[in-house]
Amino acid sequence: ELNRNHFTEIEGLSFLGLEGLSVLKLRHNSIRTLLDGAFWGLKNMSTLQLDFNNITSITKGWLYGLSSLHRLTLGSNHISSIEEDGWEFCQQLMELDLSDNNLEAIEKETFEHLSKLQKLHLNKNSITYIAEGAFNSTPALEVLELNSNRISTTIEDMNGAFVGLNRLLRFGLASNHIKSITKKAFMGLDKVKKLDLSNNNITSVQENAFSSMSELKELLINTTSLLCDCRLKWFPAWLEKAVFQTPIIAICAYPEWLQGKFVTQVHPGKFTCDDFPNPRITEDPMTQVALKGGNVTLHCKAVSSSQVKMTILWKKDNLDFQGGNITNFARSPNGKGTEHDSFVYLANISDSDTGKYQCVASNNYGTTYSLKAKISVLIFPTFVKTPGNITVKTKNTARLECAARGQPPPEIAWQKDGGNDFPAARERRMHVMPTDDVFFILNVKTVDMGTYSCTAQNQAGVITANASLTVEEPPSFVKPMENKEIIAGEPIVLECMASGSPKPRLTWRKDGRDLIVTERHFFTADDQLLVIVDTDLSDAGSYECEMSNTLGKEQGFSQLSVIPASPGMNESDMTGIIIIAVVCCAVGTSIVWVVIIYQTRKRMGIVEVRKDECPYPSTLLSATAAPDDKDSAPHLYLDTNSEHSTGSKDSGTV
Repeated sequence: ELNRNHFTEIEGLSFLGLEGLSVLKLRHNSIRTLLDGAFWGLKNMSTLQLDFNNITSITKGWLYGLSSLHRLTLGSNHISSIEEDGWEFCQQLMELDLSDNNLEAIEKETFEHLSKLQKLHLNKNSITYIAEGAFNSTPALEVLELNSNRISTTIEDMNGAFVGLNRLLRFGLASNHIKSITKKAFMGLDKVKKLDLSNNNITSVQENAFSSMSELKELLINTTSLLCDCRLKWFPAWLEKAVFQTPIIAICAYPEWLQGKFVTQVHPGKFTCDDFPNPRITEDPMTQVALKGGNVTLHCKAVSSSQVKMTILWKKDNLDFQGGNITNFARSPNGKGTEHDSFVYLANISDSDTGKYQCVASNNYGTTYSLKAKISVLIFPTFVKTPGNITVKTKNTARLECAARGQPPPEIAWQKDGGNDFPAARERRMHVMPTDDVFFILNVKTVDMGTYSCTAQNQAGVITANASLTVEEPPSFVKPMENKEIIAGEPIVLECMASGSPKPRLTWRKDGRDLIVTERHFFTADDQLLVIVDTDLSDAGSYECEMSNTLGKEQGFSQLSVIPASPGMNESDMTGIIIIAVVCCAVGTSIVWVVIIYQTRKRMGIVEVRKDECPYPSTLLSATAAPDDKDSAPHLYLDTNSEHSTGSKDSGTV
């Protein structure tokens, strides 16, 4: 026991050699500093009392070695912070007293590693915020004392802050400025037998607020500020049904005709909702996004049917907000009720202004919380590394760098020639290293050549930087030159299909000398095709194509063979053939006509003159007899002069 001394610092290994010590009392000293390993060697110590000192923080360094510690009291110090993983070396702790310190919040990791903790005393701190799930690390907790803090927000506006305390039996929330109790405030506290809500000006209790506490035996409430309207009608019936060890003091303050009466004495029919004297939020602050250095204004509006003074306070990340320029306007329209507007002006905002803002309106009849507005502070992207123009030979690796900063951190993306089509990506030759801000192209090919754009984008905007990738490739043949054979007089095409970067320059030679170009020689496809028309025997020979660029030269050869054409006819021969053909056609036509005439006459037969018949047509007959000389014999005349008769050489006489 070393109480009431003047220790200001405990050095490391101060108690080395005292392995058998089980209880150490250092109360009422002036200890401000506990160095790492201060209690090293006290491996069997179960109780350590450090109350009434000047300790400001809890760190795992000075707790190192206290693996058997069961009880630690640090009341009446100036502790305002607990290091993350601070309880790592005293996981057997069962009772912890941090009463009368300067703690302001209980975060989710504040009591991590204390899975065996059964009693936790946090009375008389400045706690205003308890994170949801803050007690998930203390499932064995049976006693939790949070009296004389300012955790009204946790009870009034949060859900599930105490989830995980399935074994909690005693819960102290006295003197916490609590005005209203929501139905989810005590969710998860199934085993609680005693709940202390004394010294809180409670104005409203939502229906079923205590329904999860099925084993509640002692409820301490002493409020004279209840708003006895229709929303509290359930409360008297619940109080009468429940059996508590101590009397409940619950007195109405509004409406006026019920003021001073116990809720259990008010007839159920008098719990009416004629007006709403408690504050109501009609305009919530709006979530906003702003550039760093800009200005932001938040607005909140609350109304009440009562003319009782209303106040609006602001919270940031569930803690009281003291910064910014806050302006409030209150008025009473038509002398009835109250309207209250509150503005928060944030000028030249910075990263510290990022967070969730909420207004809290309160009067004597209750407290109301607005929705939370998120303020995001953005910084326009700026490049810290920009890609530069590079030149790479084929089959090597191209490396482009690009990095940017901003808030939120910008996303880096790449484009090629304004699009997302990367031949290297399709062929799995592209690699992006996010941690190194480097863009790689492996086994570079000429198709990779182009303009690459690095874009950095966040909510504030987008910026772009361009770089050119030039790929160098020695000249080469796309396909080898081929030997060719052609008949004289026909056209021929010689190919010299070149590849390379920069684009190769082509030079043609014949038989080792520069090619003499005539009107029969044509170049096309950037000199890659040599066209020779009306080939001549003189065109035969060895054709050489030389391609060159800054990286080298390449040569190819094509042997052209010209075959003489077979002997042909001259012009006079052709004329003779034509004349003969015409004569033959004329003779043939005459013969055809002779045959036709012969066949026709043959069918007509030879004319025989008979007495009783004439084989000729009646038109060839001429009657010489008189009309009355009916018995005269007819005379036959041949029409030798008519146009129907044939020439003498073609006709005969009968």
